[in-house]
Amino acid sequence: MRVKLRNRYDDKHSINVNLPAEPMELYDMLDRIGSDNKYCNVYMNIDDERIPKAMCDGGFYDDIFKLNLLAQRLEQMSPAYTAGFKAVLMAHEDYNLDDLILVTYGLEAYPIYPCKDFEELGDVVIDNDMIPEVENCPDDLIPYLDKSSVGRLAAEKFKGTFVGDYYCEVADYEPSDMKITISKPKRNEFQILVGNDEHSAQWITLPYDKKLSDNDIYGLRTPLPYIEDIDNASRLNELAEKVAALDKADLVKLKALMEFAEIDDISRTIEAVDDLSEFDFDPNPRNESEFGREYLLKILPQDFKAEIFDSLNMRDFGKRILDAKEGLATSYGIISGYGQELYTPICTEQEQNENKTETEELGVSLT
Repeated sequence: MRVKLRNRYDDKHSINVNLPAEPMELYDMLDRIGSDNKYCNVYMNIDDERIPKAMCDGGFYDDIFKLNLLAQRLEQMSPAYTAGFKAVLMAHEDYNLDDLILVTYGLEAYPIYPCKDFEELGDVVIDNDMIPEVENCPDDLIPYLDKSSVGRLAAEKFKGTFVGDYYCEVADYEPSDMKITISKPKRNEFQILVGNDEHSAQWITLPYDKKLSDNDIYGLRTPLPYIEDIDNASRLNELAEKVAALDKADLVKLKALMEFAEIDDISRTIEAVDDLSEFDFDPNPRNESEFGREYLLKILPQDFKAEIFDSLNMRDFGKRILDAKEGLATSYGIISGYGQELYTPICTEQEQNENKTETEELGVSLT
């Protein structure tokens, strides 16, 4: 399922994603668009031929975890049930996200046959004595029946419809009587797949108070998108403990720092957590132009008319300020160099060089 996610109802904070995804990936999507609400709600535009056009065209505001559940359900459905799903929605284009999820749970109660036209449906109707007109027909006359007419008669009788290569009888669809609840892990939670072998391994949450062996770990779920390999289980446990103590703002800041410094190993990430306070971060500007505008607004008098900047592209100006601050525009926001502050006057060249040396100790390559 292709989806455009937006925050604050504009394209300034937006990304295009494919669902379904892992829970930690969903949280990372929210961080990248700057979502700050605890319910994980965002504005969504779906591009998927299985979803009613009205919902795709208009977009809607809802929980990304619920949308991910719908994407999971659709991915797991057989072609027959997918056709049934689409058939139900042809008559219910006003359904909301909860309604769509419920449809995926109730299709087994409705007849769906692999038929692409009335003639093929007629074959099914005759073979299964689905209508009295066929059931009472003498066997020696059945070969002479018009299969298309029989199929049309059955479709009219049961109010069935064709979707692709399937015939669906879902006119009397009623939503399943169930309540949708979605379990959401903590945003800054590490999980590892541990066991004697991959088949029997189970997911546990870090930090873990028992000894871990690298050889017993078969998978990793992490809130940090750049950590993919487990090279040291005890160090990973140490990192998980540090990350668990971060609030949401510092977790996003850590992600920005990891992108900035190209950090993708556990040991350097631990160092980054310890040095997090040495970097300044603003999640709101998403590019050099936006940062340039914010920088000027913060150093100019408070009564300065900000509208004068609205039509200006301030990318070059913002980039020059960021270069002086030895910072970077990341996919999470703007981050400064080591020891720098984003919205203060430019420091002297000597001070910049001192900070640059400290920054490079973290492995940051700056130009």
